[in-house]
Amino acid sequence: MTTIDSSNAAPVAIISQELLPILSQALPSVISYTLPSERVVQANAEGARILARHSSTLSEKFDVDDDANKDANHEGGASSSSCIASKNNGERDGGRGDSRILVAAPDGRGKDNGDDPNATVEETELFLKRVAASSYAHKSWTDMRRTLVYIRTEVRFYNEIAPLLLADRSGGATTTTLRKHLPAVHHADYDLGGLVPEDSPATNAEQPSPFQEGGDNNDWEVRKGRSLEGRGGHILLESLSPSHGYFQDSPITPTQSLSCLRAVAELHAAAWGNEPLLRTIGDRLSTAGGSYQLAFRNPKELQNMVASWEGFRERFAGLKDQEASVRILERDSVMRLGRRVYEMAEYVSGELTPSAGDEHATMVHGDFKAMNVFLPVEEKEGSGDAIMIDFSCAGIGYGMSDVAMHIVHAVLPRDLENGGEKRLVEGYLSALEDAMNRKLGAGGSEKDDESRWTYPREAATRHYRLACVDYLRFIMGRFWRSATPESFEKKRESKNTTLINRNLEAAMAFIEKVDGYLEEFERERREEGGRLGLIEITEEGVLG
Repeated sequence: MTTIDSSNAAPVAIISQELLPILSQALPSVISYTLPSERVVQANAEGARILARHSSTLSEKFDVDDDANKDANHEGGASSSSCIASKNNGERDGGRGDSRILVAAPDGRGKDNGDDPNATVEETELFLKRVAASSYAHKSWTDMRRTLVYIRTEVRFYNEIAPLLLADRSGGATTTTLRKHLPAVHHADYDLGGLVPEDSPATNAEQPSPFQEGGDNNDWEVRKGRSLEGRGGHILLESLSPSHGYFQDSPITPTQSLSCLRAVAELHAAAWGNEPLLRTIGDRLSTAGGSYQLAFRNPKELQNMVASWEGFRERFAGLKDQEASVRILERDSVMRLGRRVYEMAEYVSGELTPSAGDEHATMVHGDFKAMNVFLPVEEKEGSGDAIMIDFSCAGIGYGMSDVAMHIVHAVLPRDLENGGEKRLVEGYLSALEDAMNRKLGAGGSEKDDESRWTYPREAATRHYRLACVDYLRFIMGRFWRSATPESFEKKRESKNTTLINRNLEAAMAFIEKVDGYLEEFERERREEGGRLGLIEITEEGVLG
């Protein structure tokens, strides 16, 4: 581990640059900090646990933050730092937000910090997520912009949207439950000046590159580097490590999956049916929530869809030792799956992109994989509070998009058989309906109570199946274009990778399922287009 002291700090890595100013937002009297050697480095962000030593109690800072949040209007822009009130830690068992008293400060140390010389020194474990624009200079502008928008969206969620979701409008029952499923965030900020305009929509994949090309390559790279310098964002939040009683895993059991789905049901219920709030979410986050939303993706993924699928099928269809598993790839409709998904992509995406006033519109998490949920270590039979993180793709959508992605990403095929998938979906719907009825104060738990709010099963089923088709489109275009049996094996234990990109059985089962769903929507579109005289029907598929 590397220890950084405020008196003579020397950055040891990108993650530690300017760390003390960031830490001081949560701990004004920070003395020093320690970075454990391990870090989390992903495609669109990096993070690290931080052990911060400070001379004043964290609980005092929490009290100040909580009072400030009560008065904040949460309508700030990039410079806003009003986060979820950190005192929500106290509402969870074990007081996991408490700092740990280490030792009494040596004589005179308190004087250096303007404190009582008898003050105690405490160590608090925090987690810093950070995006430094310069770390992504190698990406194309389209992909770099998406990474930068991710951090902007997540900062805005914590600073502006979460407080609105948690506002007590109906007795507090629903918002109190949701609060338990969100992490405490002590500071969040971003600066994308000169790169992504504040009013540029998240889904604006066509935004021109801000880098002025021209001259020799070296000069252009220097100017590009200057444009990226100091740009990016960070989020400082509570640690949810095993030492604090939480863990992440993938795949997960059906019981653990149900805990995740119950948590996201509370998130969906908090925004469901609130058109003014959803308009704000659309303006500040995205009108099309979801990491795999077509409007958010690189256009080349769809353009190369047919070739991507044909390459994938050729590489996997000939596996002699997995002949039974890959037999589905020889089915005629599956052989044409790339073309079929390509032709239906715009239609499916449009059907999954509701307006703020849509009857079933809500705010979706947008990247609801198992590794974006912390589960309590002591969890028994679905008890305990699952904590959702990483709201970088949040926006308006149908809640079933989160449900479909989660189940596909993290639950083994054997656990979905014999009604397992239906039980998970019904478990989510039951939790959503309970949350909505608490929010609306409508009805009890009796099924025949006509005043009870329900999500019509026909609509819910349609949204779930559309979301499955849409997720396959994303996987085919983004990951399967280069997937091989060897890459599946290499990623077999990679918990952050979706199961259908590392588990052959899961991939084939999903292909077979979506093949049927897609046929259903192709028929729907043919019937609709036939009535309107807008599309031509051929044996090969639907032609726009």
